[in-house]
Amino acid sequence: MMNENELLNRKRELLKKRLGLRAVGDFPMFMPYVNIDYDLQWFHRVIAEHCQRLLAGEIRNLMVFVPPQHGKSEIVSRNFPAWALGQNPDLKIVGCSYSAELSRQFSRSIQRIIDSPEYSAIFPNTYLNGSNVVTTKGYLRNVDIFETVGRRGFYKCVGVGGSLTGTPVDIGIIDDPVKDAMEAYSEIYRNRVWEWYLSVFLTRLHNDSRQLFIMTRWHEDDLAGRILKREPEKWTVLKIPALRETLQDGNDFDPRNVGDALWESRHSRERLLEQKKRSERNFSALYQQNPTIEGGNIIKEKWFRHISLADYHALHFHEPIHFFLDTAYNKKQKSDNDPSGIIGACKIRNNIYITCAQKVYKEFPDLIRYLPDFMAANDASGESTLRIEPKANGVSVCQQLQESSSLNVTYTPSPTDPKDTRLYAVAPKVECGRVYLVEGDWNEEFIDEVCGFPAKTHDEYVDILGYAINYFVDDSFEVPEYVGSMLAI
Repeated sequence: MMNENELLNRKRELLKKRLGLRAVGDFPMFMPYVNIDYDLQWFHRVIAEHCQRLLAGEIRNLMVFVPPQHGKSEIVSRNFPAWALGQNPDLKIVGCSYSAELSRQFSRSIQRIIDSPEYSAIFPNTYLNGSNVVTTKGYLRNVDIFETVGRRGFYKCVGVGGSLTGTPVDIGIIDDPVKDAMEAYSEIYRNRVWEWYLSVFLTRLHNDSRQLFIMTRWHEDDLAGRILKREPEKWTVLKIPALRETLQDGNDFDPRNVGDALWESRHSRERLLEQKKRSERNFSALYQQNPTIEGGNIIKEKWFRHISLADYHALHFHEPIHFFLDTAYNKKQKSDNDPSGIIGACKIRNNIYITCAQKVYKEFPDLIRYLPDFMAANDASGESTLRIEPKANGVSVCQQLQESSSLNVTYTPSPTDPKDTRLYAVAPKVECGRVYLVEGDWNEEFIDEVCGFPAKTHDEYVDILGYAINYFVDDSFEVPEYVGSMLAI
């Protein structure tokens, strides 16, 4: 008589056998077949069915927009290429992602699936050099490309921006061409991705080629946005939000009521609403796949919190105030150039308090004399620092102050991205209520410039606000990475 563990293993083997019979022709069943612990949700089946239709030629070009950590890469970038090569070992598949290393991770996962005994049991004609102790000369197999032995098929991985010269493509997969908000908000990087797509990726396709994209929508002008703006009729778009917003969304397959979470057992409605509270902008883009919100400015006035001077002093204990300076050139007339801008800020618990802000038109010697007095008048202590952007005459100001004063002076990191990119990157900190403005006669000017950017003439406060936020907050809003599951994306 079998014990409990033996009975459980027997049941798992029977289940795997039944799944195997279906997995040959049913891609959704392939995933729990090769991984018996796979948690197949209804939306996983929807994504997989669309992939199967793409392989069958019913769909030519497919975009899949699903929230982070909901398993879309597990389906599209790991399992689908293996299943497709099982259906047709002559297929030529290319998998692309924002980095070559991520693309290689997908390649290794595909190879492990093809090497598995479960796979060879249902697709005996598809195997790789070295699979099941079979070694065949002349067939490539490495992390960047592997070929199907005895057939014409292959899988090749490449990072976005990499070369595909000489590579014909039957199915081209792009899994997130940008890695984070900084890249997504950079027009330079978006243009770079677009040029690579036009001049490299598309040139490898033929009349019967199919394209399969899975993306996190950071920006309305991302790769998907540009394509859909130019040729929406050529694409099937599968968009499944984390929280259902309406029953009239065209997703007749969606069983949820309005407001329900997509995967309640893993990403509950309560947790999703907490994410939304932290940053409506990021939640709208990342989780709802709507990379725009109402309003034209990057940072909105209502996002800043305000605190009276008395309440601030009641909160403030010994937290040092640090100062951030954006220097102008050696001119003092307003008609000649930008002013120098300086703010003071401190961190109390998890919030940032902007305590003062000032713009001055001063030549170099006057600015050197002015800064120590300004800091002293605004509660500088022995622990305070003056952090100066190393541009214009900032380097000279820093060097001179180090020699002639007792101030703790250093440089802010040299920026490499445009101002709008940098402001987009720190906007979630303001939006989630972590930045307070201590009442002062500088508040109105500060808000007008920051919230009016990029339409305003001057932008000194834009730069130094970003430096202050990045200095005090090193836990920028990011989607938490799920570790230890094949469902991680």
